[in-house]
Amino acid sequence: MCFSRHRLVIIAIIGGTSKTTSEAVEQKEKTMSTPSVSLGYVILYVKDVSASLAFYEKAFGLSRRFFHDDNGKAYGELDTGAARLAFASLQLANEHLNQAVTAATPNQPPLGFEVALTTSDVAALYARAIKAGAMSVSEPATKPWGQTVAYLRDMDGILVELCTPMP
Repeated sequence: MCFSRHRLVIIAIIGGTSKTTSEAVEQKEKTMSTPSVSLGYVILYVKDVSASLAFYEKAFGLSRRFFHDDNGKAYGELDTGAARLAFASLQLANEHLNQAVTAATPNQPPLGFEVALTTSDVAALYARAIKAGAMSVSEPATKPWGQTVAYLRDMDGILVELCTPMP
């Protein structure tokens, strides 16, 4: 037999079926699903969880959902809609993470993140927050894309954006 003029085709049969590699990969992709993911919590590490919760309740009108303090290892949550805004004490964070955690402070530049709270009336919420002790970073202004935005810092020095929903 001369192999130069004929094709040699080998078909592997495993478990009674035969599939090409691309068919097997395609079927595997169909049967393996990516788990559903959603943002559940944003947790801020602070010195005094109880005081931070009270500040956000007074400044922004958020409702406390949960609070627990075990000798300084404190954790609390505020209801903000689909995701929760939570606070953990530095002591609790250090214990859980097995390393020192850096917290924001009012007298240092903000850390590399912000908490954004949406509202239909940025000016009113901004005024309420300032009255509750927030520090102004920038007053409400309408951005070129149509959104009204203001920035302030909370009692812990965390940067908070107040904004209308995106147009």
